[in-house]
Amino acid sequence: MEKSLRFLLSRDDWYHQRGYWVLANTFRNSGIEVILGGIQTPGEIAKTAIQEDVDLIGYRIMQGAPGILLALLFKKLQASNALDIPVIVGGIIPQKDEVYIKELGVKEVFHPYSALEKMAEQVKIIAIKAREKRPDDKYSVKTLTAQ
Repeated sequence: MEKSLRFLLSRDDWYHQRGYWVLANTFRNSGIEVILGGIQTPGEIAKTAIQEDVDLIGYRIMQGAPGILLALLFKKLQASNALDIPVIVGGIIPQKDEVYIKELGVKEVFHPYSALEKMAEQVKIIAIKAREKRPDDKYSVKTLTAQ
């Protein structure tokens, strides 16, 4: 039996919570297992993603500087040999930052009022493609202790 897609959903602030919960519900209703990270630093996101063996990271950014936060996240993922976990971003992302964060490695940027069903489908496509490229046991306890 194929395991469900695992999606870590994190955010950068205490405010603007409604969208975070709407997204979590949308992804769950589309058959994706959602791990609610809540408010996390880039280092905490990387650590949680590896511990939870997720197929995708979703980072909702409304207050912070997306370029700085995502550069830190990719640095942490690289240090953990986990750059194969794709990252998507949603929120208020200025156009100049969107170009930069995609250069860093962000797979998709979703803006307010993006169609929820379309977002869920895109998330599935990104996660499935990444899972197909990753060895099954990459984040197992045995593999992590060997590194």
